[in-house]
Amino acid sequence: MNGSPSNRRILLIDLNNEAPYPTMAIGALAAPLKQGGYQVEVFSPLAHGMKPLARDQQETFADYAVARIFFSGNRLLHWANELIYNTYHRLRFRATSNLIAQFKEVLSSKRFDGIMVSCYLQYYPIMVALAAEAKRHDLPLLLGGPYYNQPKVAQEWLKIDGVTAIFGGEADFSVCDLAQALISGKGLQNIPGIFRQDVTMIGQPAPPVMLGDRLPIPDFDHFHWEEYPHRVIPVMAGRGCAWGHCLFCSDVTTASTRTFRSRHLESVLTELQTQATRYRANNFIFFDSKLNSDLEIWYGLIEHFQIVVPGAAWVASVHVDAKGENGLELATLKRAYSAGLRRISFGLETGSQRLNKLMLKGTSVARNSQFVRDAASSGISVRTTVILGYPQETPEDVQATADFLTTHFDAIDRVKLSRFKAIPGTAFETRMARRPEKYPNVIQPEWDYRYARARYQYPAARDSAYRRAKVNLLKVVHKINRKPLMDSAQQFNGLM
Repeated sequence: MNGSPSNRRILLIDLNNEAPYPTMAIGALAAPLKQGGYQVEVFSPLAHGMKPLARDQQETFADYAVARIFFSGNRLLHWANELIYNTYHRLRFRATSNLIAQFKEVLSSKRFDGIMVSCYLQYYPIMVALAAEAKRHDLPLLLGGPYYNQPKVAQEWLKIDGVTAIFGGEADFSVCDLAQALISGKGLQNIPGIFRQDVTMIGQPAPPVMLGDRLPIPDFDHFHWEEYPHRVIPVMAGRGCAWGHCLFCSDVTTASTRTFRSRHLESVLTELQTQATRYRANNFIFFDSKLNSDLEIWYGLIEHFQIVVPGAAWVASVHVDAKGENGLELATLKRAYSAGLRRISFGLETGSQRLNKLMLKGTSVARNSQFVRDAASSGISVRTTVILGYPQETPEDVQATADFLTTHFDAIDRVKLSRFKAIPGTAFETRMARRPEKYPNVIQPEWDYRYARARYQYPAARDSAYRRAKVNLLKVVHKINRKPLMDSAQQFNGLM
């Protein structure tokens, strides 16, 4: 058999798409593989019966009732929450008979030489089933995704029967080498970032790649655009976060975000124009952790967006810095709106300045307040995230967050309220290991490396004053989230 890439067929499996727009990672793999001469096909659960997970939809009373149960500090309900979470997880991410039948049909209908999977951790049950099927067809399978650069996570997932190896890194410039080694069965272990099982696990994460003009423009030709009411194209202008110090944050510990790197403005603008033409779309969602990390990119997009894609609308996340210029003053936000920015997300996390400092947020409650007011007055839909249950949090801290949201009720369209998650690889994990006495309310932490999270007891949540403040917070969050989203941002409803 001729071993040239043009005669080799790779099946990419998309196990990380839960929104009605293409997966950035799959497009970023498909493009260089095709350029390298490989034939590429994509298998996605979304194309075979799995429903996308809508985010931040307009809430009903039922959502509020679920939140009351989910965030309860009651011991019995805490046990029930774990049961409900695990049950939901099994149902949501189960390998249905229809999905497996479709996968078998794909493998049987065409000859593939290798399988490459981009996978979020919640897809573990599906990954187990697909890997078993790949093994039955005697196909080598390489697994990758955002959190496999964490050795303990990679070690856990290497136990899956049928997984040949795991890649923990960014594959933009190495994916063709990975494909060749995977298919030939030779040299895979010599590529930086490969984890494999050989008596014990061997391997280490690949170093971050240098972004430049050579970065391939993602290929989304496989995506079923016609099935969704709005065509939204994902874009990434940079990787990582210029701030990068928040103790709780796992966004700066993944394979692609460990260090902050920015692309050149010209290459980003070229990608916007190319993708808009290629897919007949003018709605964009930026996947940057914080798009204003590089002010040259931020100001450049505001100045040139409507020139390269007339009529474009876009959404982005930003970091509100307490000191220095960060491109979020009123005048710039007004220009951003004119440039098509319709929705903006930022991490409030807490309305307490005391807790803000403990989290190492690098901002202030006062600055967040000014930003929210300025963004809303500019016509931009504002979304924020809030953390409940951060270790060292007091009832006064929770009430301060509720008060902040109440004060800014008219300026905020959506609040994503989450329990604090202790995640392997974060600065919080390191600090807790070194100074456990600083976190007396984190009782009996138990790390689950399969899903990269920790289970622990948090007795502070059972305090009566804490519970009262929490109820106040849940009420105002629901009150905000039941508002309809402004018309100018409707095409992005449920996407962030």
